Amino acid sequence: MPGLARLRRALLIALGILALLAGGSALSWGGAQAGVDRAPAQGATSALWSGSILVQNNGSGPATVVVNFYSTAGVLVKSYSLPNPIPPKGTAEVSTEAIGDLPNGFAGSAVVSANQPVSATFQAFDVTNPSINRTLYNGFAEGAATVYVPAISNAYADQTSLLAVQNVDSAPATITIRYFERFTGAQTATVTDTIPANSSHFYDSANLPGGQRLAPPWTGAALIQASGARVVAAVHQPYLTSNKAVAFEGTGQAGNTVYLPSALYLYATQQQTSFIAVQNTQATPVSVAIIFYNRDGTVAGKVSGDIQGYQKQSWNPGVAGVPSGFNGSAVVQATGPVASVVNIGSATDLSMAYTGQISGNLKQALPYIRWAPATDLQGWRTYIAVMNLDTNLPADVTIRYYDQNGSLVQAPMLQGIPPNAKANHHPGMFVGEGSFMGAVEIEATRTVIALVNAVRVDSTQAESYTSLPIP
Repeated sequence: MPGLARLRRALLIALGILALLAGGSALSWGGAQAGVDRAPAQGATSALWSGSILVQNNGSGPATVVVNFYSTAGVLVKSYSLPNPIPPKGTAEVSTEAIGDLPNGFAGSAVVSANQPVSATFQAFDVTNPSINRTLYNGFAEGAATVYVPAISNAYADQTSLLAVQNVDSAPATITIRYFERFTGAQTATVTDTIPANSSHFYDSANLPGGQRLAPPWTGAALIQASGARVVAAVHQPYLTSNKAVAFEGTGQAGNTVYLPSALYLYATQQQTSFIAVQNTQATPVSVAIIFYNRDGTVAGKVSGDIQGYQKQSWNPGVAGVPSGFNGSAVVQATGPVASVVNIGSATDLSMAYTGQISGNLKQALPYIRWAPATDLQGWRTYIAVMNLDTNLPADVTIRYYDQNGSLVQAPMLQGIPPNAKANHHPGMFVGEGSFMGAVEIEATRTVIALVNAVRVDSTQAESYTSLPIP
């Protein structure tokens, strides 16, 4: 890895699929602006963020991959070709630190093109300080004219959000971002901007452009509307006084039902608890119910409430009466279209976040799967939760573990996952105290989604991301 002189101060990378090419795909990758530091910076806000794109080849032939990097003005800065094709079912890591002639201080976006269908997840980290929590977030199937962001903060619960909005089309996108406060539902800020083709722009909740202001402590939701081109969005959320950080995607899809493959309440020694933010995506009020399911498919608890137009509300499983130690799934049901983000906190300072999904697929991809032995305290272990979205019938699921070269290592089957319930698996079930590095393909008899929780061996850091559908 290059020395400190080559560090790129990228605060956020967002991934999104631009278009399906003949025989392959193109992925857009938005990088953060430099120079958005807050002063005085401490905790995760002082990090020098960099990272890697984990690319998984879902095709049947070798994938030739090219990454084009663009400035925030839409100018092509660097075109980088992976030195070797990715084997079928294999994975490759594209590290921004390893691209020698990407300019020092680069901050922008990228388009990842391949001649095979690929999936991608981005892992962000501070290469100078391993104590800063890593984050994971995904590519998108496509952009949208409207994107929902159910959780945005400014100095609230020790977090301030950086929102990235990426134009995934070839024409400029004119966007409006409307910020709605959680407790009153008031629209407290409106940002307008034009984003060039292939570019990303970045909006610091503590320093919005045009004199707009979210008076701290502020928390709420954002509504992004675009014309002229489609956009995607992601949130990077460092903690202000600790080394924690989380990240999650905005969503262009809202629905009356949202599925959450992991819901926790005072779980394990860390006492992990899920905090579920639900955003009303329309102007009229909606009624919401969150139903929590045990792994045998029985209902563990339920909580209900109303959300005013464009507002968000939050709940945790404890208010639904679920017992301590709960580790299950949840379904959000509403009388109108909603979106949801789950933040997972703990008594021991672990922190994770992921975006709820309104639909699943029979096949899913997980580009980042790891297992380190207990002796590697800074190594990572990934834990997979697979949720059956069918409301009537159980699902049989095959989890295929592939190494980085695309060789099938294991293919365990999870049989009879009840409707609305989840089942779990991890590489330690077959490698024990050995090591694994690769990816997973999931194939099911019913529609499913999956979630990966990645935890460092010493239990000081954690991160989450959801599965990506394979057509």
